[in-house]
Amino acid sequence: MTRISRHAVRGVLIAASLIVTGCSGILEVEDPQAFGDADLNSPVIIKNVSDGAEGSLHQAFDDVVVVTALQGDEIESTSTWIDWEDISEGRLRGDWATTGSFSGPLDAVLRARYAAQSAADRIKTVLGANANASPLLTQVTWVDGFSDLLIGSSFCEGPLTQGGARESNAKFFPQAVTKFTAALTLVNSIPAADQVKWRSVLLASRARANLFAGNFDAALADALAVPAGFLKEAVYAEGAANQQSTTGNQLHQNRNRSGGLRRMYHSRVLGSFTATSYTNGTLADWFDATKPDPRMAVTRKLNEKGVNNRFDYYGIAKYSDRAANQVLISSKEMALIAAEVYMRKGDFANMATKLNENRTAVGLAPIPAPGNAAAAQTALLNERMAVLFVEGQRMYDLHRFNLVRGTLGADRSTMLPLSRTEILANPNMKEGQATCPKLS
Repeated sequence: MTRISRHAVRGVLIAASLIVTGCSGILEVEDPQAFGDADLNSPVIIKNVSDGAEGSLHQAFDDVVVVTALQGDEIESTSTWIDWEDISEGRLRGDWATTGSFSGPLDAVLRARYAAQSAADRIKTVLGANANASPLLTQVTWVDGFSDLLIGSSFCEGPLTQGGARESNAKFFPQAVTKFTAALTLVNSIPAADQVKWRSVLLASRARANLFAGNFDAALADALAVPAGFLKEAVYAEGAANQQSTTGNQLHQNRNRSGGLRRMYHSRVLGSFTATSYTNGTLADWFDATKPDPRMAVTRKLNEKGVNNRFDYYGIAKYSDRAANQVLISSKEMALIAAEVYMRKGDFANMATKLNENRTAVGLAPIPAPGNAAAAQTALLNERMAVLFVEGQRMYDLHRFNLVRGTLGADRSTMLPLSRTEILANPNMKEGQATCPKLS
């Protein structure tokens, strides 16, 4: 499915997912046409409402990854779509005159947040005094908070509440912390097996939110409490178009070759490519340029261009499959968060230790403790790029460390603007009120 048609059907499909996700054989009613909102107030169906809320977040996530990666230094538009090129070239400004490709992802995250809040209300209605003991309420409260986290790290402003006024992205992180903390309180009352699952998810999510909110000690405590090997993924499937990932559909030669490795990194790719078949390569390790870094794998056919027939095309190997799961949050990121806090404390030895957990896991040589603050920041951001390669975080790293201009050039938007759809549909917003994104 093309990017346009996928967005066009998504509003209907997300709403439907609140009812039918994972519920084969459940919705057997005598008169399907009479099935309404009140019919969802059933202990049997309520799990599908909760799963649907999380599913809507998954559906939004891959699109957020694409637009933020296009805006940053990881990938560039190799398509013929002007709205992709606008993002890729940093042209976006506040109150952008068209919806572009950035509006749909924000709209989808906002819908996911609303679906989670609506599901929470329904769970409380259906389960009453037993709601807090249900993992379903923990699940949707996490979706609610993670939606805030995605908005704050990708878009320069948005509504903190349904139909609310424009607010700075910085306000989304404390709100996410509050929601994750509430969910962690709920975890104490749910069954033991669910406690194990959700406590790690919530601690990891709160660690990122605390980091971005500037709560560094709290971020460190949360990150260190997440067990090794932890992984929370967004789930996709090949069978239905709305379940396929946009990353897998657009960033690899198996599909559309619409976005590929940005040209500034082409000279850093290690690998031997032929003109007859696709060959895998990787970016060189930033620390030892003679060694390949498997965390940043690409694929290439010699002399091939993107679909724009302008730029040499290097596909992103991790997204060769439209059905592959994608990382939402992991223990690998927790090591990076701990390393960043240690860096900010001037503890470069512990910082290097945490960075080396990820390096040695993939066979790369450990780095020594940096000798000064500048070297420490370089090491941190290089490792964050490698570990989180095209996972939706690099552009915000460039923004929060004030590196957009030095990395990509002057007069570029440093975050994505507010969705035009939201501006026009929200009665508490008007065109012409934008104060962001700032320019590099």
